[in-house]
Amino acid sequence: MSDDPSVVRTRAASVLEASAVLTSSTLEVRAQWLADSAATLMREAHDRRDALSQATGLSVPMIEWATRTTLDTIRVDSMLALARTAGMGAGRNPRPIAMLSVILAGNVFTASVRGIVIPLLFGVPLLVKASSHETVFPALLRDALRSANTRLGAAMTVVTFPGGDIECEAALVESAETVSVYGGDETVSAIGARAGNKPLIAHGHGVSVAYCGAQALDEAHIEGTIESLSLDTCAYDQRGCLSPQIIYVEQSPDRPTAAFAERLAEQGLARMGSTLPRGPLPLSVGAAQAQWRGIAEVEGTLLHGDSYAISIREPDPIRWSPAYRNVTVAPVHGMDEALQAMQAIGPHLKCVGTDAGSLSEVASRLADSAALSAYACVIGEMQTPPLDAPADGRPIWHGLLRN
Repeated sequence: MSDDPSVVRTRAASVLEASAVLTSSTLEVRAQWLADSAATLMREAHDRRDALSQATGLSVPMIEWATRTTLDTIRVDSMLALARTAGMGAGRNPRPIAMLSVILAGNVFTASVRGIVIPLLFGVPLLVKASSHETVFPALLRDALRSANTRLGAAMTVVTFPGGDIECEAALVESAETVSVYGGDETVSAIGARAGNKPLIAHGHGVSVAYCGAQALDEAHIEGTIESLSLDTCAYDQRGCLSPQIIYVEQSPDRPTAAFAERLAEQGLARMGSTLPRGPLPLSVGAAQAQWRGIAEVEGTLLHGDSYAISIREPDPIRWSPAYRNVTVAPVHGMDEALQAMQAIGPHLKCVGTDAGSLSEVASRLADSAALSAYACVIGEMQTPPLDAPADGRPIWHGLLRN
């Protein structure tokens, strides 16, 4: 089902009409409303898990894991803490923008949660375009918001139309003060051109990597390292911008990289395939996967199972995988070499997952980098960012408040 431009404009008008109720409510009321909505959405997503699995191409256990870990972050305390960090509350109330139009991507279905909840928390009404590939979850989120509070819930609604429909896109952005776009660089550029002089919050193409120092591979830590890396790689079938595509591993004479990769395959990715099964492999991805694995065998060593593959190769040049649990393990002599290899990714690097012992230094080095705007987190948490995690090198509330 596709909406036409008149429907898009009608829904934009309804959101603007409801904005007064949203902006006149207190921060505490909005936080409680959003937390109640998350609890409702958790139940509804569980009941609709089969429909969500079919819509997203993810397995039912993955749907359950993704909704639980994402919606668990929508807590009153974490939302109020985020608002304080952004300068709201305690008599400080920067004005929210009048309306935000949001264009969602379809690769990670729960990415819509932060993109919708945080503007509403700050008092920004929303007109949301769902991805043509996945409309179920945004509709469930809309309904949960309205179920928790009918009047506040009217400040967010959803439209659906094919990407590239110029008339519908014009209707989507014309009433918005700011436009937020999730998707590939081509999508961001196209919407930016049609938005004219309106501010654009761009969430374009991104990739992530992991780094493991030698300590993470010793016998006291390696089991946890493997479990954490396996979860980060398998979550969302490695389809998101926070999914690690490359794992840089510090070489050690007594801990060969090949031995680590074998343990990652057998004790990590293979077992995770039972806990969080991979969804069906699309035909187009199957062809790209066959090519990637073929080249990996020529370039270095390939380890593979029914639902995963590990390429062991030098860090340069970078060769991206087709996702779906195909990951590179690249031996390096230490953090310097790993960070040097990351320079080639530039602004597209979103996150660097690392072991706890290396976290402080990796975070410091990223903060000092002129070429990289990624943030650092511990491995095992790459796919479950906290509510206040930065986006594209900026605070998550960037563009939502007027100075």
